[in-house]
Amino acid sequence: MSRLFVGVRLSVFLHSMKMRLIFLLSCICFASLVSAQSDTVRTVVAKQGDGIYKILRENGYEAKDYYHDFLEINKDKIQQEDQLILGETYILPRKHEIAGPEHVVVIDTVPQVCVKPDSDSLLDSIPPVCILDTTSSPMPQVKMELRIADTIKGTALKGAIFYLIAGHGGPDPGATSYVDGVMISEDEYAYDITLRLARCIEEQSGKVYMIIDDPDDGIRSGKILKIDYDEYCYPGVEISRDHTTRLVERAEAVNKLYYANKTTKYQRVVEIHIDSRNSATRVDAFFYYCHGSTKGKALAERMYNVFRQKYAKFQPNRGYFGSVEERNLLVIRKVIPPAAFMEAGNINNERDRKRLLDPNNRQALANWLCEALKQDYKANQ
Repeated sequence: MSRLFVGVRLSVFLHSMKMRLIFLLSCICFASLVSAQSDTVRTVVAKQGDGIYKILRENGYEAKDYYHDFLEINKDKIQQEDQLILGETYILPRKHEIAGPEHVVVIDTVPQVCVKPDSDSLLDSIPPVCILDTTSSPMPQVKMELRIADTIKGTALKGAIFYLIAGHGGPDPGATSYVDGVMISEDEYAYDITLRLARCIEEQSGKVYMIIDDPDDGIRSGKILKIDYDEYCYPGVEISRDHTTRLVERAEAVNKLYYANKTTKYQRVVEIHIDSRNSATRVDAFFYYCHGSTKGKALAERMYNVFRQKYAKFQPNRGYFGSVEERNLLVIRKVIPPAAFMEAGNINNERDRKRLLDPNNRQALANWLCEALKQDYKANQ
C-alpha cells in the first residue's frame, strides 16, 4: 500500500511539474510575442491640431517617405482630405529597411509617349512632343533638389538657383472645375507645369528647389490629373489649413534657402497658378511682380515677351492678350529673391481648360518660361 501511495504521489508530482513547465513555456512564448509586437507596432492618439505629417515627424519619421504607408495602415480611420479623427488611435508604420546609400533618382528612366496636339493646342505648328508616360509606369519619387545628370542638354543656367512654387496644394486644391463629371483642381495642373519647368531648368544645368512637392506625383502625361492632398512644403512640412500661414511658410522656406545659398549671385522665385473666373472669360497667361522689385518686373516682362513672340510664331492669326501687372501678393512680397508670378489660364473656361488639359501645352508653358529664365540670367551676368 505504501509503495502504491508513493507511486501515486510521484505521478501526481510529475504531472504537476509538467503542467507548470508547459505554463512557464507558454508565458515565455507569450511574452516574446508581446515584446516582438511592441517592437514593431507603435500607436499614437490624434490630438487637437495633429495631421499625418505632424504625427510622423514627431515620432521620428521622414514624413514624405511614410505618408502613404500611414494612410494604408489606417485607411478606415482617415477622413476626407486625409484628415485625422480627434482622439482616435493610429498605428505608425514600420520603418523601411535601408538597402544602401541614398541615391539620386533620374526621372528619364520612365517610358516616353508621343502625343499629337489637338486643334486648340499652343503647339499646332510643332510636331508631336514626347513626354514621360507615368500612366503605364509609376513615376519614381523625385528628390526636392532634383539632379537630372543624364539629361543635361546645355549650360545656359549653370550657376543659377530657382525656387519654384506651385500654387495651393495639401488641404487646398485651389480653383476647381469639372471635366466629364470628374473634378479637376488648380494645384495638380500648376504642379505638373512646375515640375516640367524644373526639368527644363536642370537640363540647362540650373539648380532647382521645389518649395511645394508631392511624394508620389511626377510629370504626368494624362489629361485628367487625379486630385490628392499629400503635397508638402519644403523641407517636408505639412501644409497648413490656414491660408495666411501656408503662404508665410512658403516665403520663409525660400528665404532660409536664399541665406544658405547667399554666395550665389543669381537667385529667382517663380510661382505658378491657374486662374478662376467666369466660364465665359477666356484669358491668356499673364504675369505679376511685386511693387518696388525692379528685377522681378524685368523677369515678368521677359516671360510676357517670350509668350507674345511664341503666339505670334505658332498662332499668328490668334493674337495674344496676356499682361504684366504689379500686385501686392503675400509670397512674392515676402521672399527675398526677385519673383515672378504666372496665371496660366482660366480653369473654368472650356477653351482655356482644353489647352491646360493637353500635356503638350503644359510642356510648352514650361519651355517658354525656361526660355525667359535663360534670357533673364544672361542679362544679369
